[in-house]
Amino acid sequence: MAPAGLFLVVAGLLDLHWWGTPSAARLVDLFAQIRIERGFQPPALLRSRESAVELVVIGAVCLAYAVLAPLIHKGRRWARTGALVLGFGTFLIGLVSIGADASQPVDLRGYLDALARSAAGGPIPEIQALVYPGWYAWFEDLAQGLQVLVSFAAAVALAGAVVWHPDYFASKKAAEVTPDAWGAAITRIHQETVRRRDQPGEPL
Repeated sequence: MAPAGLFLVVAGLLDLHWWGTPSAARLVDLFAQIRIERGFQPPALLRSRESAVELVVIGAVCLAYAVLAPLIHKGRRWARTGALVLGFGTFLIGLVSIGADASQPVDLRGYLDALARSAAGGPIPEIQALVYPGWYAWFEDLAQGLQVLVSFAAAVALAGAVVWHPDYFASKKAAEVTPDAWGAAITRIHQETVRRRDQPGEPL
């Protein structure tokens, strides 16, 4: 979860960096001009600033597993429950986000192909000069896909631990409680029985 979260944070920061460049502002204006003059709807680019911030936040949540993992290993119930909720939550958010991206009617390649087939093909070189590097989109898709898969795997693994090993997890209070008087008495009886058993000739 932590490496997947790191990839997602980097992808979101790359998106935010590109949207803050003059090239992004010029490209948006150019798309608006082409839409007014030629009727072509702007294509889907990288995520918007708000969606890029969402990627960073989800990535940070995934990074939180680096803190929760040792506590889960120690059997902390609250850490297990929190990680389970975060796993399913980030999985659902990531899945919806990928579905929203896939439902975009026009992508950049289709947009450029439509321009090339029309009399408005002139702006294509300018668009290609202003657009972000191609690997930005690939990295974003890879980070999103990895995050969804890993979140699902982590949530399923934790759910399986709840079902198959329920006694392994306990609250911090229960884990730190000292044995009560009854437990101490049982322990003394057991130790005395073992001692007498090891001494020949002594009745148990």
